[in-house]
Amino acid sequence: MKAKLLCDAGEIIEGTEVEIASPAGKNGARSDKDGGGRSTTVAPVYEVTDDEGHGEKVDTRDLKPLS
Repeated sequence: MKAKLLCDAGEIIEGTEVEIASPAGKNGARSDKDGGGRSTTVAPVYEVTDDEGHGEKVDTRDLKPLS
């Protein structure tokens, strides 16, 4: 599945199209500064990669699926 990254995840910049690779755990620590905002619900984290080979672990609330 392809998605667009909504917030800076490190080496991958905001707005980059990424490929979702595999589940990588859960994220329960979110603040107002995060792309999806503060939440009391733990969300899945996925390993994503860009076309340049960068990989990051990203909370699903920071991804926007592409159609």
